[in-house]
Amino acid sequence: MGGATTNSPPVYYQMDPSSQSPIQQTTTHTVRLIYAKSAFCLHMDTLHLQGYLTIVANTLEHTENQMIYLAWIPYHLIDPLDKHYFTCLDGGLASDQEFPAIHLHMGLGETTVIAINTIHSLYVHPPSPNQQGSIVITTSQGDVLRPLWYQPTNPFDAWPGYNVLDILKAFVDIEKTRDDPYLYLISMSANAQQHLAISPAPPSPSLSTMSTVPESDPLYNTLQEARWHILERFSRITRASRDAATHVLEHPVTQPLFPMLPASVQALRHNDTAQQTINDYNLANYYLTQWAADTTLEPLSDEAVDRLLKDTPEMQTPLPTHSRRAPTPAEEWVDFFNQDGVLKVPLQTIRARIFQGGLEPDIRIEAWKFLLGIYPWQSTFDDREAIRRSKAEEYYAIKAKWFNDLDTRNTPRFLEEKHRIDKDVHRTDRNLTIFAGEDHPNPDPQMAVGTNPNLEIMKDILVTYNYHNTSLGYVQGMSDLCAPMFVGMGDEAMAFWGFVSFMDRVQSNFFTDQSGMHRQLKTLQAMIQFMDMPLYKHLEQTETLNLFVCFRWLLVWFKREFDWEDVIRLWEVLWTDHLSHDFILFVALAVLHQHRQALLNLNQFDEILKYINELSGKLQLTRTLETAEILFYQFKRRVRAMETKRHQLHERLQRRSVWTNENERNDIQVALNQLQVDTLLLQLLPS
Repeated sequence: MGGATTNSPPVYYQMDPSSQSPIQQTTTHTVRLIYAKSAFCLHMDTLHLQGYLTIVANTLEHTENQMIYLAWIPYHLIDPLDKHYFTCLDGGLASDQEFPAIHLHMGLGETTVIAINTIHSLYVHPPSPNQQGSIVITTSQGDVLRPLWYQPTNPFDAWPGYNVLDILKAFVDIEKTRDDPYLYLISMSANAQQHLAISPAPPSPSLSTMSTVPESDPLYNTLQEARWHILERFSRITRASRDAATHVLEHPVTQPLFPMLPASVQALRHNDTAQQTINDYNLANYYLTQWAADTTLEPLSDEAVDRLLKDTPEMQTPLPTHSRRAPTPAEEWVDFFNQDGVLKVPLQTIRARIFQGGLEPDIRIEAWKFLLGIYPWQSTFDDREAIRRSKAEEYYAIKAKWFNDLDTRNTPRFLEEKHRIDKDVHRTDRNLTIFAGEDHPNPDPQMAVGTNPNLEIMKDILVTYNYHNTSLGYVQGMSDLCAPMFVGMGDEAMAFWGFVSFMDRVQSNFFTDQSGMHRQLKTLQAMIQFMDMPLYKHLEQTETLNLFVCFRWLLVWFKREFDWEDVIRLWEVLWTDHLSHDFILFVALAVLHQHRQALLNLNQFDEILKYINELSGKLQLTRTLETAEILFYQFKRRVRAMETKRHQLHERLQRRSVWTNENERNDIQVALNQLQVDTLLLQLLPS
C-alpha cells in the first residue's frame, strides 16, 4: 500500500514551529555523519517530503558525551556545503569520508531527530508487491511515530532497512522478536560487543555512558525543549485509558500494521497489557492500511436533502415504532408446527416473531437448528431425526481424521495449531460454570493449567473445524463464537454444525486481508454519513472515521459488549434476517446513536476509544434493539423517499420547458447529484 496518507497530523516527532522563536526555528547543529540514505518520504498532512534517513553523532571528537541520533532530513534542508557528502555516501557508511562534519538544519520543524537511547523498538518492514518499505519508531515512552516510507526512483533498488539495523547494532543491542518478523527491540545494555569507531582516536564510549544524557548537548536540549506535534494533537493518554483501551486489541485485528492509526492506538502495541495478548494472535490486519488508501465520499448536505424530500409521500407517513416483545415461549413454538412437525405458519411469521423477542432458553436446542440451516423449515419430525443422525456420523468421521491418527497428532504443525486452540479456549468464558473447572489433567504438556471435559470438547470442535474448512482453518477469536453454540446446542456434533453454519456467515470477518471487516466498517461509515451528519463530521474531525473503535463489535457480534444471555438473544435476532441480512450494522448504529451526545463532547481519538471500550458490559439489549429497529425504518424511509424524488426529477427533465430553461435544468441536475445513495447502503435493504 505504501505511502497511503490520511488527514492526520505528523506523528513522527517534530518540533512545533509556533513554540519556537525565529532564531530557534532556524537552529543549526554541527554533527558527524555516520550514514545517509535518500528516498525516505515523510507524509505530513498534505505534504509529501522526500529526504535522507541518517545516523549522526552529536560530537566531532570522540568523547564520553557522544550521543548517537537517528535523523530524517528533508532534501531542502541539506546544507549546500554538505550536498556532495550526501551524494557520494548515499546508502553507504561514511567511513570512506572519515565521518565528515555536516550542518544539521532544523528548519521550521521539518527535520526529525531522535536519540537512539530513547527508542524502544523499530518496525522495519521491507517492500512487498503491495506495499512500500517502511520504518516505524516507537519511543521508550510508548509513542509510535509516523512511518518513513522508502520510495526510490528505481523500484529495484535494494532495501536499506537492514543496513540501518546493522549500523545501529554497533551502538545498541537489537533483538528481533519471535512473534513479529519485522519488529526489533532496542536495548541500552552495556554488553554490546561491537562499537562503531568513527575516528581513529580512542574507542567508542560504552553504552552505559551513552545512555546517560549529557546536559551540555545542545541538540538534545533543543529536542527536549521543543513542543512536538504528536503531543499537541493527541495528548498523552493516561494509564487508565491505556489499560482500558487494550481490550480493543483482544482479537485478531491488530497485528503489526498500525501506521495508519493515530499515535494513541499505535502506542498500545507496546503497552505491557496489550503486548501480552497481541503476541498470541495470528491474523494480520490490513483493514487500516486499506482504509487509508480509500477516497472518502463527500459529505451530503442534510438541510439540502431534507428540503428536497419533504414533499415525498414516504416522508408524509408516520414512522413505524419498534416491535419488541417477550421471548417466544415453548408452547407458542410448538404451535407453529402441525402434528407431523411441518411448519404450518408462513416462514416470515416465525422469523418476525423470533426477531421481536428471541427465544426462551428451553427451545433453543431445537430452534437454533432451523435458524442455522441444519434443519429445513419444511421438514418433518422424521426428516429432522434422520438429519441429526447423519450429521452426527459425518462430524465424527471428520473428527476421526485427526483424533485417531497418531502420526497426524504428532506432526509439528498439528501440535502448534492444537496448542493455539488450547490457549484460546482456556481464556474464553471461564466465568461460566460449564467452563470454569480445572480439576482434570491437561493433555497438552505445554499448558500449565488443568482442564475440564467441556473445555476439551470445545477444543475438539475447533480442531475438527480446522480440518473441515481447510481454506480458512482455525483463526484466533473463533472460540468466542463457538462457546455459546456449544452451550445452546448441548451436543458436540450439533454444536459443530451450528458453528460451521455461523462461520459460513461470518468467515469473511477472519479473512487475512480483512476484506469482510473493511466492507462492514465502510458501510457503517456511510450509514452515519447518511443518517447523522453532525456525528459524521465530529468523527472525521477527531480522526475516528475509520471506526476502528467499532471493530470488535462486528468481529465477534458484540460478544464482549453485552451480558451472556443478551448476547445469545441478540444472535437469535440477527440470525432471522427479518429486516436486513446486515441488521448488525443497525445495532452498531444504535449504540452510537444512544451515546452520540457523549461522543460529540469528546475531542480526542483516545478519549472516544476509551469511552466506547468502557461500554462493554453496560449496554442494554432491549433498548438497543428498539433503537436499531426504529433507525432501520428511518433509513428505509429516507432511501425510498430519495428514490421517489429522483424519479420525479427525471420525469421533469423530460419536459420540453425544462430543456429550454438552462437554470432549471442545472438545478435539477444538482438535486439529482445530492440524492445519490451509496451502493453499500442500498445493499442493506431486501431486494
